[in-house]
Amino acid sequence: MKIIRSSEELKSIKFINPSVLIPTMGNLHEGHMSLVNYGKKTYADVITSIFVNPLQFGKNEDFSKYPKTIEKDIKLLEACGCNYLFLPEKDFAKNLKIIKPRFSNSLCGASRPNHFQGVITIINKFLKLIDPDVCLFGLKDYQQQLIIKDFVRRLKIKTKIVSLPTVRELNGLAMSSRNNYLSDKEKDHCGLIYSCLIKTSESLINIADKKEIEDIKIKILTQLEDQNFKVDYFEIVDADYLSEISEKTQKILIATAAFYKNVRLIDNLVIDYNQVSLKASSG
Repeated sequence: MKIIRSSEELKSIKFINPSVLIPTMGNLHEGHMSLVNYGKKTYADVITSIFVNPLQFGKNEDFSKYPKTIEKDIKLLEACGCNYLFLPEKDFAKNLKIIKPRFSNSLCGASRPNHFQGVITIINKFLKLIDPDVCLFGLKDYQQQLIIKDFVRRLKIKTKIVSLPTVRELNGLAMSSRNNYLSDKEKDHCGLIYSCLIKTSESLINIADKKEIEDIKIKILTQLEDQNFKVDYFEIVDADYLSEISEKTQKILIATAAFYKNVRLIDNLVIDYNQVSLKASSG
């Protein structure tokens, strides 16, 4: 695996097509590695980037403490045959025109108002610099991948955005670098988040009135709070537009963000609208 340590060095490399970019902030886990393994099986050159992007962190968030495990990350990438690792220079995020994307005001964007601006600004720089045929993301960050797909489509960028399923712990907890802040016992407890998503999807199948959605949300919020989670949001929305469910809805997104022991955890589940008995005209 070749390690690239500057944008100038990157520009001198001609990648074999189809090339795939996997942007990460490091502290790699099985979720990241599933993307790399998929990239190796499906495309020619696999480029993984590791960059803890300061633009997507708020004032009181964990930028300075974000876990960094570069030596371990390199070994993992080498073991699975990644072709290139891009480690941008320290000033990579400086002097950039900040981009404000669509779909960024709700869900995670409501409590992290500049987060997705920071994400899309850096992703745009990566895409311009590397010009990959494909860029891979995990569906754990559902809102993020939706925003990036919309941005690429509107700007007619040639890179195809591919989203792969969330990789989970045995207890259902979505894998995340922030899980490292938790003990094994705490991780087991946090598997409750995914259980609540499953319960919600099962409850939706049997409802007949949109008003019942609010009742379901209140019930799940209470369950999480009773188990010492501080819930940022728990929403049931149109998966394509992050808007209220309507007669035009094709997929429903059940999404949540919750703090446990000051660790922010996100997760989601998407279900087909046809599975739901809800009458869109009611309520």
